Amino acid sequence: MKVVGGNTDGDADTAHTHDNYGISFPIAHNVPVEVAEKLGAWVGKRRGESIFQPCEFIIRPDGTVAASMYATTQLGRMKPEEIWNFVKARI
Repeated sequence: MKVVGGNTDGDADTAHTHDNYGISFPIAHNVPVEVAEKLGAWVGKRRGESIFQPCEFIIRPDGTVAASMYATTQLGRMKPEEIWNFVKARI
């Protein structure tokens, strides 16, 4: 299994988050809004800047989407334990 993250924050903010939380997977930074739109993410404005709300995907080895979640709050987002159980049972 492989985990990859992405955000719209710049390199310095991403590096800080990566280091602060001991994250071991890669995080892409400066992900453009156009990419978010292609993913189907909800794009909005915050402090005058375009942002996209979190979206999560579980991708099968063949590249198809097994599950996805789009959320504008923490409520409803996938928990690591739920993802692990889903992967063990279905992938």
